[in-house]
Amino acid sequence: MGYVYLLANFDEDKTYKIGVTRGDIEKRIKKLQTGNHGDIILVSKYETNIPFFIEKWLHFKLIKNKIRNEWFELDDEYVLSFKEKCKEIIKRFKDKN
Repeated sequence: MGYVYLLANFDEDKTYKIGVTRGDIEKRIKKLQTGNHGDIILVSKYETNIPFFIEKWLHFKLIKNKIRNEWFELDDEYVLSFKEKCKEIIKRFKDKN
């Protein structure tokens, strides 16, 4: 099991990181915080047995919103529906198999 997570950097307006970890999310945030001038906070997380697949799919679908690396500009609607987006990916994956 692992997590797909959505982090926010509120020093940059509507800037979010979509990432994945099989470990502790808080430890991951502390690592990311190093060298980052803004406070990074956890906005949402989704536990799954295919976190890397979901993360890759989200990155692919959001390519137009990409700012740099795994950071994206997202609107409030997307942020609020993050868990639902993850569930939709799993449903599509299961429906095809």
